[in-house]
Amino acid sequence: MAIIKPTIPIIFKNKFPKGFINKLDLEGFYQDKLNETLIDGTSKLLMMDIDFGIECSLNCPHCFRKSASLNCLKQNNLTYDELIKILKDAKELGLESIRFLGAGEPFENKEFLKLLIQLKKMNIRAGIFTKGHVIGDDSLVKKYYNSYGITTGKQLVEKLKELDVNIIMGFNSFDTKVQDYMVGPGKVKNYSQKRNKALKLLINAGFNKTNPTKLALYAAPITPANIKEIFEIYEYGRRRNLFVISIPTMVSGLGMIQKRKQDLEYGKEKFEKDIIELYTKINVWNVKNNLITLNELNKQGVSSYAGCFPCNQASCGMYLTLKGKVIRCPGRDDKQSTFCEDIRKESLKKVWVSSENYKRAGTFNNHCPARDGIVIPFDFYEKVLSNVNKYFTEKEK
Repeated sequence: MAIIKPTIPIIFKNKFPKGFINKLDLEGFYQDKLNETLIDGTSKLLMMDIDFGIECSLNCPHCFRKSASLNCLKQNNLTYDELIKILKDAKELGLESIRFLGAGEPFENKEFLKLLIQLKKMNIRAGIFTKGHVIGDDSLVKKYYNSYGITTGKQLVEKLKELDVNIIMGFNSFDTKVQDYMVGPGKVKNYSQKRNKALKLLINAGFNKTNPTKLALYAAPITPANIKEIFEIYEYGRRRNLFVISIPTMVSGLGMIQKRKQDLEYGKEKFEKDIIELYTKINVWNVKNNLITLNELNKQGVSSYAGCFPCNQASCGMYLTLKGKVIRCPGRDDKQSTFCEDIRKESLKKVWVSSENYKRAGTFNNHCPARDGIVIPFDFYEKVLSNVNKYFTEKEK
């Protein structure tokens, strides 16, 4: 076992200053934005999750994109031009930002930078979920981006900063053994070291110097392997102005296998008890450190992402897969969550307006329609909020 914490300077040693924005730059929308409509009264489609490319050198055992309902990845995929057309249509519906989730590692796609440059021209901002191993390995950067004159991670990060993207870096554990297990036995050697190098390059480029920050650690899924570390990762990140996103497994792809495994080996009741305690501890920490007031927490409710700005994707966005399927969000891929089998055959506006998500338009805190009642207990949010209120009530006595 080797515990490796990237040596990154602390920015906030004590309580967070007045005016600090407790969110990732492109993660979630405030109520006034959610209430916006088009001229005809249609609620805006503010964001979309997007698949782009299939290549990935990792083999994460919980990967949400390894799914029979979403895969057959090399057949009938959206072309680059088809994707651009869909994004132009979405722009007409109010699209402001997109997030790249897969289907592979975005930076292992040689066309990725081309698309990011195009998005900048279209005034669509991008958040990128990445495991960081390409950014942290100059030989891989050269392999994928040499045609742009980019041969080092530092040069790639400088280009990403110019394109004004957000980076959501996979970060499951400080323990290299646990971390390497959670990216699987793939082709990438010394993964943790490459991830840490990528993180330092992004820090040096100033991705965490803005308010709100443009850099996050994705400490998800929360599993029995890393649950005892999540609070430590959370505090480590927040003190360094790195947003930290943590939540139990998705129920799409290999997520259900992960759930069944942890129910069997760890125990369903024990896991639920432990995540309630974890979320309580994180939300108490937030209140103590001025990230949110207790009144604000009671008003907006507990987020499905531990200590984070509430998720409202399921009231202002949709997920477009590589094959043109449109679903509620990445968290669940069943028939109930599918809005359209092939967007090339339907109007994007029609799909949006007739979707389950549109019925929630304007909702600030969706909790998690995909996970609630499956990996997140139905009474979870109420229990966490009750625990937090109880903590501060007893403290005042």
